[in-house]
Amino acid sequence: MKLKDVEFAPLCVPLSRRLETLAAAAWIHLVAFGGITGCLLIAYLVLATRFWWLGLLYVAWIYIDRNTPSSGYTRFGFVRNWSWWYYYKNYFPVSLVKTHELPADRSYLFASYPHGVLCSGVFSNFATNAGPFREMFPGLKTFLITLNLHFSMPFTRELGIGLGLRESSEKSLVNILDGKKGNVAVLMVGGVSEAFKSFPGPIQIIINKRKGFVRVALKTGASLVPVFSFGETYVYGKGEASPDSFWDKVLKLIKWKSGRLVPVGRGLFQYSFGIVPRRHPIHTIVGKPIDVPKIENPTREDIDKYHKIFVDELTKLFEEHKTKYSTNVEEQNLVLD
Repeated sequence: MKLKDVEFAPLCVPLSRRLETLAAAAWIHLVAFGGITGCLLIAYLVLATRFWWLGLLYVAWIYIDRNTPSSGYTRFGFVRNWSWWYYYKNYFPVSLVKTHELPADRSYLFASYPHGVLCSGVFSNFATNAGPFREMFPGLKTFLITLNLHFSMPFTRELGIGLGLRESSEKSLVNILDGKKGNVAVLMVGGVSEAFKSFPGPIQIIINKRKGFVRVALKTGASLVPVFSFGETYVYGKGEASPDSFWDKVLKLIKWKSGRLVPVGRGLFQYSFGIVPRRHPIHTIVGKPIDVPKIENPTREDIDKYHKIFVDELTKLFEEHKTKYSTNVEEQNLVLD
């Protein structure tokens, strides 16, 4: 039903689909506002309640536990098994495709593309137990690498640590991979800069100058694995803020890197606008492992050599699967920046 250009969801929607939408909405709100909400809650406890001591104790705990996101490699299975993640995975839905065996007698660095706005494919498959990863790759334990900022945010940091998220640093990657058989570090190499390019159309990835992950693989001897998620850049549409509008000024204030282009999602009960991602199938393909030698101090030539091999394998993975897992002709074009 449409009302003034707003398309509302039908009333007769199965409960399971409602729960899937709620799971997606809850996750994007947690990602976008969870940190500031946690900070406000701590401030309220300290400044306006008799439980001020509890807030201060938790702040002290964050400081005491500050090294866990870079040095710890434990996870909590009960957090990864929450029903929330199963509904979230089924919302799009997200699938996982295995192309090669990955023996558990070594460690792996999954270098995944594209970043997308939410990394929904990578998150569902590698940060939760909602997907079939454990059955497809027995003996492997995944740790998703994310921004260090998330581990400074009250409450959400505990959720991230429980899921197996770890901070984006060389120290963190080395601790996960060096001498740890069966450990997998999952890195979105393009990072936030690539997220700004995550609009429907040709897939733009940042890879040509990103070589630090290859250096880490060489230092630890971890096998490099190209991973590609088709559909990741289609869970949000492309919108544009009007020149000199309120939203245009906000984008300039926060130094938005995509000009006036903004991702457009949907709402809980309508499909026309909002921050909730749209339903679109996401297929995450795990490619062929690239075995690398362990070199304590790799040279630039070593890094360039294996970086080129990785780029070639990633491009090959994309070309082999693009027509099978992408229904959008534009998405079948890959742009390497």
